[in-house]
Amino acid sequence: MFGYIKPDIPQLKVVDYELYKATYCGLCKTMGKKTGCLSNLTLSYDFAFLAFMRMALSDHKYETKMGRCISHPFKKRPMLSLNPSLEFSAKSSTILTRLKLKDNINDSHGLSKLKAKIKGIVSVLLKKTDKSLKELELKIKECIDDLSKLERENSTSIDKTADTFGRLLSIVGSYGLDGINERIAKEACYHLGKWIYVIDAYDDYYDDIKKKSYNVLVNNYGADLNEDRISNIKCALILELEQMSKSIELIDFTEKSDIERIIKNIIYLGMPSEFERITKNEKRQKQRAKILKKHTEVQNEQSI
Repeated sequence: MFGYIKPDIPQLKVVDYELYKATYCGLCKTMGKKTGCLSNLTLSYDFAFLAFMRMALSDHKYETKMGRCISHPFKKRPMLSLNPSLEFSAKSSTILTRLKLKDNINDSHGLSKLKAKIKGIVSVLLKKTDKSLKELELKIKECIDDLSKLERENSTSIDKTADTFGRLLSIVGSYGLDGINERIAKEACYHLGKWIYVIDAYDDYYDDIKKKSYNVLVNNYGADLNEDRISNIKCALILELEQMSKSIELIDFTEKSDIERIIKNIIYLGMPSEFERITKNEKRQKQRAKILKKHTEVQNEQSI
């Protein structure tokens, strides 16, 4: 749903990049079969990463086949065959999308509510949750409700908001696993969720100021992020990645060295580079300049 969990492609082996693309395509194909054709529109890198984690923590085999899809109908492409990890990632992604769309409708007003309702039409066309995942849906809804409550209260607590999203992803990532694998997934996905929440708030910082939308970082730092504040956010994100990596290092990657290389590439190279990409984004720099100018004008008027 966010799209920040990407590999550093130039640093991947060619064979690993092919597996990554095949998994992404396989997840898309699985969503079309298991959760409705429109669910493909919600496909994200984040749930491709979840599929890799679940494959690393599961005993089932994974294999690649050649196939066609709506996006590439004329030429067959390598894609991962349907397996339990892909199916779970597809279904959990759809559950989260449906619940988030409904939550957006409830929390919106005026024109924003109309836009949210238009997007919410998609949720009606998504396949309903399997009985086997009803418990997961209830737990996800509980976390979304908790997060919405914090946002309605205009919470200034980065810890509380990030923790809530971290709990949500820890529930999704570890659901159906047991023993050491459940603990690894729960811990890794908890820190992943906190990282996603903070970097998404950082990415949306100036957009949210313009739209007057809730953003926990804006509530803490006001109209501008100076270098010290950016450094603090970067340090917090690095700490979450370090905690996540400690869990990942406990995974037994025996006979799954290709998945190990992909997962570690994403965590150690891909995710840190997302922060730099956001920071250096040209559109973001222009937004910052406009908001700073307006902020300065307001302060000058108030001082007169």
